Amino acid sequence: MLGLVLGTSAGVVLAWPGHGAPHRRASVSSARNAAGQADPYDEQFIDRMVVHHEMAIMSARMMIGGSSHAELRDLARRIENVQQQQIDQMRAWRRQWYGSADVPGAGGPMGEMMAMLMGGCGTGNGMREIMGSQMMGGMMGGGNADELFLRMMIPHHQAAIAMSRAALQNADHAEIKALAQQIIDGQSAEIVEMQGYLQAWFGEAPPACAAGS
Repeated sequence: MLGLVLGTSAGVVLAWPGHGAPHRRASVSSARNAAGQADPYDEQFIDRMVVHHEMAIMSARMMIGGSSHAELRDLARRIENVQQQQIDQMRAWRRQWYGSADVPGAGGPMGEMMAMLMGGCGTGNGMREIMGSQMMGGMMGGGNADELFLRMMIPHHQAAIAMSRAALQNADHAEIKALAQQIIDGQSAEIVEMQGYLQAWFGEAPPACAAGS
């Protein structure tokens, strides 16, 4: 089922704050947009990070929530607990600072993940090949789902870290900078953890775009 849903989202491309052209979203700030004014950086960061976190939570539940590896079941619980808390905090800030807790979607979380898979991890032996050959060949079954999750979530975490590093330099609110550092610290540790599982269980190096993280 996941493969079919992902497949319908091909071609969706997002840009993160500080990384490429700004991605326009319909929002409660439409008056600013109509006047040619960009949304505040911190609002953009919140909107993108909430969607990014939602995708991580969805993937963890669907792909490793029932894994035969106790380590991955524990990882799924940690991803859901930590990132849901961060989502709730970001929505509260959005309401306080920008008048609404509603985070507009642009293609939905599946579209965001597909953009990462198809555009954020290089070519050759990267995620294009994984999605094209392994998933279509039954990658979602058993331990293969564990492997696919690890190979997807490592670069997904890497993107969150890149967004957060940019926020350390560009955010206006000290709260956003503090959250960004929490994301960098927490997800950097999880990348190391996932790289270890990928090597120990599947004899594979991490995705090229995440090597050396």
